[in-house]
Amino acid sequence: MSTHLVKAWMARVRSRRTAARPSFLDPFPKYLQIRQILMRRIERGMRVGDQLPTEHGLCEEFGVSRETVRDALWGLEADGVISRTPGQGTFVARLPPVSRETRLTGLTEDFSRFKLDTQARVLAKGPVLPPPSVAEVMASPGEEMVYRIFRLRLFERQPFALHEAFLPLDVGVRVARQELGNTSIVHVLRSSLRLDIWEDHQRIEAQAADTEVARLLEIGIGAPVLGIVRHFKVGDDRPIVLFRSHYRADRYYYTVKLAQGPADTRAEPHFASASHAKAARKPAVKVISAKTAHANIKSRPATGRRSRASAD
Repeated sequence: MSTHLVKAWMARVRSRRTAARPSFLDPFPKYLQIRQILMRRIERGMRVGDQLPTEHGLCEEFGVSRETVRDALWGLEADGVISRTPGQGTFVARLPPVSRETRLTGLTEDFSRFKLDTQARVLAKGPVLPPPSVAEVMASPGEEMVYRIFRLRLFERQPFALHEAFLPLDVGVRVARQELGNTSIVHVLRSSLRLDIWEDHQRIEAQAADTEVARLLEIGIGAPVLGIVRHFKVGDDRPIVLFRSHYRADRYYYTVKLAQGPADTRAEPHFASASHAKAARKPAVKVISAKTAHANIKSRPATGRRSRASAD
């Protein structure tokens, strides 16, 4: 084989190896990210005495240098989670303590009803020309404008979520007259305006915070947020509201409780602290299935449809 062919073959091999290596998008130091990954791996699926991969194996898995892997392992060893014996390997010495969940989950419209320390601040309201993604859903014959209500929700006086609601002009004007600081727009539509609304579509995805979201939620640009888009309709199949929400990932996580039989099951928000739990009672709340939460629902009949999943 000629020298030229050998060099070309070696270049292809190096290119494949480089392409197969994992990459870290987080600017957080790599050794700390690896340490956190290993900590979760131990916490979720290992027992005391189980052996971890070798340093070489971890270097291959994460695509980093041996020095980076050693720094990650040193932190775990300093915490007493692993023990390292030369010539034998690295073993789980003790399981990490179970971390207490400090985030909220559950139905946003229930936070005020449960008398939690939550309130919404109206940042903007009024008629707007909707962006294409909103116009596609909220389009109404003879109307180009929609009514937008943009709110910042606080929990324990700290930014928690951003809620953007788009409504037909006539409905939006009526909703905007209500006191929206301690209630949800869904509650206003159902209780104050007496509209029989139901949920038609829901989309959930992880997103990176842009500059405006980061500024209002007081997080870093590019920090992870949970984005939820929801469509609600009224009895005659007319779109009544579209919500676009962004939740701080460090303060909220999404859950779905599945029904156990023909009777409706009810769920309540989850609260990490005892003080939050005491403030919450256990009223019945109709929940959606996992299939409903992640799919477009277009085939249900036009009457008798309601969903009370998280909305605002």
